Amino acid sequence: MALVVSVLPLALYAFSSRAGDLGLYFRTARAFLDGATPNQDFRFEYPPYALLWFVPAAWLAGTQKAFVTLFGLQLTLFDAFIKWLLLSEGVRRWGRSPRAWVPLAVYSVASWVQSIHYVKRYDLIPAAFVLAALVALSRRRELLAGLALAVAVVTKLYPVVLVPLALAVCWRRGGWSASRRLVLGLALGVLPLVPLSAFWPWWGFASFHVDRGLQVESLGASLLWTAHLLGWVPEVAWVHSTAAVELQGAAAEWVNRASRWVWAVGSLTSAAVGLWAVRHRAPERVEDLARLALGPLTAFVVLNSVLSPQYLVWLAGAAGLALLSGSRWPPAAIFLAAVLTRSIHIGATHSGTGPVFTGVLLLRNGLLLAAGCWLVREAWRSVAPSRTRVKAGAPPPCARLAGGG
Repeated sequence: MALVVSVLPLALYAFSSRAGDLGLYFRTARAFLDGATPNQDFRFEYPPYALLWFVPAAWLAGTQKAFVTLFGLQLTLFDAFIKWLLLSEGVRRWGRSPRAWVPLAVYSVASWVQSIHYVKRYDLIPAAFVLAALVALSRRRELLAGLALAVAVVTKLYPVVLVPLALAVCWRRGGWSASRRLVLGLALGVLPLVPLSAFWPWWGFASFHVDRGLQVESLGASLLWTAHLLGWVPEVAWVHSTAAVELQGAAAEWVNRASRWVWAVGSLTSAAVGLWAVRHRAPERVEDLARLALGPLTAFVVLNSVLSPQYLVWLAGAAGLALLSGSRWPPAAIFLAAVLTRSIHIGATHSGTGPVFTGVLLLRNGLLLAAGCWLVREAWRSVAPSRTRVKAGAPPPCARLAGGG
């Protein structure tokens, strides 16, 4: 019953006439069904599997209005799957304790508040596969984990930051045998790209994102706009571009370039810390694995020069699992950031450029940055107790000298 209650509001919202990005999904899917080739006959800005998720609803729907409803209901199924996983893992961990319901309850509230982005963008699909991969990996089902992770990557790309972590976990726990099963799953997941490459230059989507500007909701943009409001950087323009609302001007171009370097270094560093932690201690519980995954995922989101509101969906599933044990404030901060994201918008548009909007945006980005830093610090410090125990169990240097000859 709780699962039905958590899903029902979103199922009803699927019948809303608000299209959001669903209009773009419908047009591209219809063009594909009519024989056009993506990135040749029309620009397709997403990884290739994304289009394959659009096609069934577009094939069944004759109009955009019907597509909006059908695709919204399709997303509701993925929402139900995520919430079922959160509930089942909570019960598996805590039984009948009220704590078992915390991940489902918190995630459900966030999904309702974010409904305008949650069921009007397709980001829920890769998020469901990422969560499935984490659960499968925690249960030592490496083949399934690799398959789910590969599908997520070729649907939205961002889960690629989790591939090294998954490989490290498999190698640490099961050596070559477990790693081979994960790699096999990854290979099976990307195998359809081989026939697709014969007629579809699917890799062309990357060129679209290389040319993106500094989106107003990103961390760098929020800091720059604050400086502009304070009169420190006067020549900054708020511009509605093709794909998003961006800051433009000489200062914005510099911040955009710097943000890309910070994003790359920060994402790689957080991933490296996770690998270092796994090298010393493999995570056994699903929430431990989720916390390790949240480090690079949060860095990938908050340090990016493009931070669309639906990106918070990428973090919500793992944050729900992370609530099962350990410090609750990093996942709670992520959920609060998701709720604040809704307050930045009125309808489908930004609520303004004034100090209130900027203050909320700074708070949202600050919460994400603080949560990410805490999670990376937590992964770093998690190694210290095990190393301390090893040293405590070893004979003192004088004993080794006395007995070693």
